[in-house]
Amino acid sequence: MKKIFYLTLAVILVSCNQKDKSSRFDNEENTGSAPARKTNTTTAKKKSSDTAPILGERTASGTVICNKPGGDVVATLQDYVPLRCAPQEKGCYPVSVDFDITQEEYAKPLFRKGRKLKINGTAAGVLERDTKLPVATNGEKMWATVNGYTEKKNIRGGSIVETALSSFLKQHKGRSIADLQPFIHNFNLEEEKTLKPYTLYFNYESGIDDPSPLYRIALVCQSGELLGIIHSRPLELDGSTSRKLQRGFTIHFLNGIDNTLKEDFCKKFNKFILSVD
Repeated sequence: MKKIFYLTLAVILVSCNQKDKSSRFDNEENTGSAPARKTNTTTAKKKSSDTAPILGERTASGTVICNKPGGDVVATLQDYVPLRCAPQEKGCYPVSVDFDITQEEYAKPLFRKGRKLKINGTAAGVLERDTKLPVATNGEKMWATVNGYTEKKNIRGGSIVETALSSFLKQHKGRSIADLQPFIHNFNLEEEKTLKPYTLYFNYESGIDDPSPLYRIALVCQSGELLGIIHSRPLELDGSTSRKLQRGFTIHFLNGIDNTLKEDFCKKFNKFILSVD
């Protein structure tokens, strides 16, 4: 049965060509991630799989990053480059991507048009204009960051967690944690048990606009079964009813969930999320 789940998930994410490309840039651990928040959170155990988890959106071939929606092109990226991606603005995504630089460039971060971009030594794109960029180092390597905007068509749909989740739940009828494990693994969702008796499997927002981001999506489970989905970005979910929560969140409860259970969870979540910095 587990093999069937993974096969179906591969179909859902076919546009990503995940198996062949996910490790090409070797930066999955820090793309689209955010600093750990001070909550009682444990990282979900990694499940064995032939595919690496998807952390952050992926580009389509020939993706361009502009300095503003419809503005001047700053850089062109190759296919399947991982980047950080904030919620849409005026039909575009604010995006951010890091590339390798030299010590000389770190000291004088003015980059020229035509400069080739590499991520961990792998070709990823090219700069399309002279530009000064922010630089950083962790003591082991140095990088510069391209910030800008790209059109929705440039982001592979299968790498967008909301799109992939909607597709996954349409493909699968099971709603147990075991049934959800392929998705939890493939998007590297973390486990949160603070809101007992509920367990959340979640990821964080991109952190582009907020250095201490909150949840982007969270699967809410109780007694080993899925109750609903919390989200900060638009989400289409058949067979559910939505309800607004504090701090701009929405939860889609699956149909048939007891109203008392809904009220209890919303009360606990609202209290919790208001206490988080």
